[in-house]
Amino acid sequence: MTRFLLFTLAFFLFLKQGQSQTTPILERKVSFSAQDERLDLFLKRLSQDAGCLFSYSPSALDVTRSVSGTFSDRPLREILEVVFEGNVQLKSKGVYVILTPKPESSKEISISGYVVDESGKGIRDATVYDPITLKSSTTDEFGYFQFEVKNPASENFELVVNKKDYADTLVLDNSTNSFQKILLKSEDLGKSIAEPMKNFWLWTKNSVGVTNLENVTDTIHRGFQFSVVPFVGTNRKISGSVINDYSLNMLGGFSGGTEKAELGGLFNINKGDAGVVQIAGLFNQVGGEVRGLQLAGLVNSAMDSVKAAQIAGLSNFTTGDVKGFQLAGLLNLATKNVSGTQIAGIANYTHRDLKGAQISGILNIARNVTGSQVGLINYSDSTTGAPVGLISFVRKGYHKVEIGADEMMALNISLRTGTRAFYNMIFAGMRPEQADSTTWAFGYGIGFSPRLGKKTYLNIEFSSQQMNKGNVAAVNLINRAYLGFDWQMARGFGLYAGPSLNWRVYDSSYTDHPDTFTYAEPKILSEKTYPVEDLASQLWFGVRAGVRFF
Repeated sequence: MTRFLLFTLAFFLFLKQGQSQTTPILERKVSFSAQDERLDLFLKRLSQDAGCLFSYSPSALDVTRSVSGTFSDRPLREILEVVFEGNVQLKSKGVYVILTPKPESSKEISISGYVVDESGKGIRDATVYDPITLKSSTTDEFGYFQFEVKNPASENFELVVNKKDYADTLVLDNSTNSFQKILLKSEDLGKSIAEPMKNFWLWTKNSVGVTNLENVTDTIHRGFQFSVVPFVGTNRKISGSVINDYSLNMLGGFSGGTEKAELGGLFNINKGDAGVVQIAGLFNQVGGEVRGLQLAGLVNSAMDSVKAAQIAGLSNFTTGDVKGFQLAGLLNLATKNVSGTQIAGIANYTHRDLKGAQISGILNIARNVTGSQVGLINYSDSTTGAPVGLISFVRKGYHKVEIGADEMMALNISLRTGTRAFYNMIFAGMRPEQADSTTWAFGYGIGFSPRLGKKTYLNIEFSSQQMNKGNVAAVNLINRAYLGFDWQMARGFGLYAGPSLNWRVYDSSYTDHPDTFTYAEPKILSEKTYPVEDLASQLWFGVRAGVRFF
């Protein structure tokens, strides 16, 4: 039993010694007291308790002066700062602590100290800054901070201390003591930067910048700032909490927001709002609202609404409303409503309602459209305007399946989709003859259908179809203008009929075209041949009739 107790005691002594060795000398906790004791004797005793050696010049320090004080479980650094009243520089090297007088300066002083909680424990990653110069420091694992500031002279000197989940603290000091011990009270304020913004900065490995974003939620205003890259500029490491009137970034910058204008060689990033102009060579990222023009060579992004215009070489993105204009080489994306115009080389997407126009090379998508969509493919839930494109699908719009006949084909099947103001047609027809020589056709058209009465409509359509027997071997196009009458007899069922003007263009050198007509032989109004590539044409009036569903 005795051996076990001795072993346990030796183990804990070894563990304590190991911890002492891993703790920096100036952060070792010491309990110590003195009463009217000479400085040199005080330092000798203190070195024994702290396990270090003090190195200093007796001619540089007044070693004969008396020292008094009681310190209970305090870092060695704090004891020395209090004893020397902040007038001595402290530097550790191995087991040595080097003491030298601080040089007097009329321009800058060194501010240092500890930020502690109510139990006296140092608080890590607290932000301490001078609200005038914006110089700042974040506390280390022991709660210690240090940075240089302009000499406050006779004016009251202010320090602002911020830490997430602690009450913000303002320190006022008109004394000459540059060492501060600052108490923060715990207070769950729920302060946190937006997760997308925080995650963005994590990849930069700039721990100080991310820490300050978490801590400093107060808004600081500056008329102008200049930066080379984020956190390297006139607003220093707390630039994410500073709103500027004007901002100039050589390569890129990060700020709390811009009131009037911002220019970046490569990129601009604002945690809050941006206006009136924001221009970047590559991209603009705004965590709030864009109030004005946002112009970028590649990408513009806003986490709130856009009130004016986004223009980008590749894409524009916003998670809020757009009230204005989006122009992009590839893609425009708005996750809420758009009141204005989206123009893109490939696609426009509005997650909610569009009041205005979408124009793209391929695809337009919106929920409820008050206006128009122009693109190869258009999609919406509903629209009050005209979607113009190859295929336009309006979920609550005009959808018809048509089965009918005309003077050429005994059976035609057509799909119409869009709105009555403008719809697309895809159709095919066939004429069974012999098993190996079925005549068939396929085509595309557009049309619109104005209302005549409660259940009656007109159909005005323009289409073109290729007519073949077997495989497609030569040009044989039937181009048609149609004016028809549409009677909706019941919900989901109607009849249609009407005349058409047909213009056939075909290859006259090809001798195996199918017969143009089936059960009727309309009069050919005009027949011509052209010297260009053996083309010929025919013109006649025809008729179409059939039923429609849905």
